[in-house]
Amino acid sequence: MRYFLVFLLPFSLLFGETVLNCVGATTIQPIIEQVAQKYKEESGIKLNISGGGSQNAVDSLLSGKIEIGMVSRDLTPQEKNLLSHVTIGYDTLAFLVNSDNPLQNISKKDLIEIYTGEVKNWKKFNGKNEKIHLLSKRLDRGTLAVFEKYTGLFHPQNPKNSDKSKMIDASAWEAGANNDMMVWVGGIPNSIGYISAGSANAIVEHGLPIKILALENVKPSKENIKNQSYPIRRELNLVFLKTNKEAEKFVYWMLEEYGQNSVEENLFIRVR
Repeated sequence: MRYFLVFLLPFSLLFGETVLNCVGATTIQPIIEQVAQKYKEESGIKLNISGGGSQNAVDSLLSGKIEIGMVSRDLTPQEKNLLSHVTIGYDTLAFLVNSDNPLQNISKKDLIEIYTGEVKNWKKFNGKNEKIHLLSKRLDRGTLAVFEKYTGLFHPQNPKNSDKSKMIDASAWEAGANNDMMVWVGGIPNSIGYISAGSANAIVEHGLPIKILALENVKPSKENIKNQSYPIRRELNLVFLKTNKEAEKFVYWMLEEYGQNSVEENLFIRVR
């Protein structure tokens, strides 16, 4: 009976190891993965890291399933009342097409026409008489929330959407993780999608055949994000409960040099 009870103990307690479970936005995930070993060496605390999306981060934290949530969007007023948070960096949305697409720039008006399905052919935008293959994000994703805020469009299942003329076309394929979106754009010549600019720049460097478009004739460069000449900027947030001092220590550690270097090395904008 004694041995049976031992095996019911959590793995972290069995071996005397403190673990912080960090869940949420796949945009932020590589930043935290990069610092995990360094933080364990300094603190003795292990970070268990997984994706699942920004809303999953908030819901899991409030239900007590995790200690740290990764949220790749601005927090709502209600979330700010319930949770503590620290902004560790900034990012933006990058709009992507396949590298075979001659398009170089897109406007907000173009995006609305494309994503509502008002225009379903590329001919108006790049001269090619080809059907647009529409890619969007799942309802629980922070990237979608930023897209909705900028365009004024809504996911078909978003309860805030009562105006059907502002609905994202139901034909859109919905990606979860950023990798899904990038692979689809790279493999489908007539597609268009949107993801984190930091993630997009990283994958372009590795040779995936995608092109990052200028938005309103402004490229999503670091400088343009910093000076806010690019039309979109979003926060990269870590959320936690104030009562959890170990989570709080790690989150503020991310504002120190090693953490901020990881933000920058993953092609995002550091806050310090």
